[in-house]
Amino acid sequence: MDEDSQARAQLDILRRDGHDVVALGELDKNGTSDPEVLDLAQSLERVLLTHNAEDFHELHRGHPHHRGIMAAHRDTDPRENMNHTQIAVAIRRLETSGMTIASDFHVLNRWR
Repeated sequence: MDEDSQARAQLDILRRDGHDVVALGELDKNGTSDPEVLDLAQSLERVLLTHNAEDFHELHRGHPHHRGIMAAHRDTDPRENMNHTQIAVAIRRLETSGMTIASDFHVLNRWR
């Protein structure tokens, strides 16, 4: 999980759902640049979860070979934002959809 997404409640929900989740803070990597975060996720063979959709979408376009990026957009309209439970539900829906996760950029807001 990217630094902006590593709320304890989010980690707990995803772990209860059976996900093997690691947050940057647990790796003592807070403050790591976005390209380094993507490289780290790749080296650990992990899908990246982030709220930093724009920057990671740009990185994805330049480096499309990764385990996958899942982004939850934050909007200026708070009604469009997703809470921790909604993010977990969206991940479940994406996973069970049969869509390919690896080498793709997925906007979780579309999977509410």
